[in-house]
Amino acid sequence: MDDSQREPQPETVGYIVTIQEQYLGRVQEVAKSLESAGLTIDKVLGTLGQVVGHAQDTGRSRLAGVVGVESVERELRFGIAPPESGIQ
Repeated sequence: MDDSQREPQPETVGYIVTIQEQYLGRVQEVAKSLESAGLTIDKVLGTLGQVVGHAQDTGRSRLAGVVGVESVERELRFGIAPPESGIQ
């Protein structure tokens, strides 16, 4: 099958998931549950109680329903122009 016959892949977006305080000692367990709910994990920030990853754009409510999750926020990325570019 060539590229023109493949179905388009659903869009994924980055998410920052914050873990509830009472689950901070079980961050890895919550991370596994998030994976099962569709999150591809990029980083687990255990000391901050956050998991960073990406999932389908429509998967936010499924991630928010995982036991131990405080909040699910869409990751925002910013960039700056290279130094040699003109004034913006």
